[in-house]
Amino acid sequence: MKIAFYHRSVSGGIKTHVEALTREFEKSGHEVKKIDQFSLGSYMLGNSSGGISYGFDLALRKIKKEVEDCDVLHIHHAATFSEFFLPFSSICAEHSLVNTFHIPAGDCLGGEFAKVLIATLASLYAGRSKKFISVSAEIAADIRRYSCGYDEDDNGNRTETVVIPNGVDITRFYPLEEDEKARIKKEKGVCIGYLGRLSPEKNIINMIRAVKRLTSESGLDNIYLKIAGTGPLYEKIKKMEDERIKVLGYVEDAPSFYRSVDVFLLPSKLEAQPIALLEAMASGLPIIATDVGDNRYFVQGNGIICGASAKEISSAIKGILSEDLKKMGEESRRRVERDYTWDKIAERTLEVYKSIV
Repeated sequence: MKIAFYHRSVSGGIKTHVEALTREFEKSGHEVKKIDQFSLGSYMLGNSSGGISYGFDLALRKIKKEVEDCDVLHIHHAATFSEFFLPFSSICAEHSLVNTFHIPAGDCLGGEFAKVLIATLASLYAGRSKKFISVSAEIAADIRRYSCGYDEDDNGNRTETVVIPNGVDITRFYPLEEDEKARIKKEKGVCIGYLGRLSPEKNIINMIRAVKRLTSESGLDNIYLKIAGTGPLYEKIKKMEDERIKVLGYVEDAPSFYRSVDVFLLPSKLEAQPIALLEAMASGLPIIATDVGDNRYFVQGNGIICGASAKEISSAIKGILSEDLKKMGEESRRRVERDYTWDKIAERTLEVYKSIV
């Protein structure tokens, strides 16, 4: 089978997802062609090397030429401006289209904007694409709620929505052996870790306030916090460092970072199905995560789900200290081994292709 991916190629979840599927498909003997904002010559706004950016173009002719010999055109949302015009072109009639929605959700201003984007794209492609894939069950429900997806009462003329989450490379992300963990551990306490973009929707400042709250109000002096990543809030967050809170910036070796902490904390106000959560779980970590996106479906018996305020995050950290962290970490690893390796995700995606070609 020959598959074309039309996607936005910047550092982040979409790029990781597309690259992982490409590797798995090519290992299985399929051919993959990638179409991104650079190959289309898009005019870029924002940081095209990572973070928030967008490509503006009118490149339907280029896209049509690129996909003319492909069996499936798989669109990963918000690729470039042409994505909004493609449903009105002959490409839809001539090819089998699939759309994957990676759009994050949450109860904040960014979440409201995301809902508008979901509704717009789902409406444009409903009946034109053969299948919708959502990495998040919450977002899949939104697609159906906007009457753009398929449900039991539908007459079959719309587009069915299926949920296929992100995956993780469990050979790259794996737990530290207990004897090795004891050898390298320096802090006489619990080290909380965060890895991701340092931007407002990630709620990093409330996470820092939560840790400081534990020290000042609860007298807990054995909690440490490591923050890895870059983004627009880096300088502001860097100024909040103290003897227990370290802001590392970009880390080249993400697997080693996960293995250097005891608990992973995801404080976001906006998420779909975060890959960082799966990476931390594959690394054998207990999880604290806010109740946004699909986090609640992945943190079951392996951590704590909480609210996004500093007080709620602080309470969750305090609560997890009384839990069996080793047992929670083992459950995290077991869950990703069972359901979320990239070969399993690729297999489920191929089943979608086979159902429409």
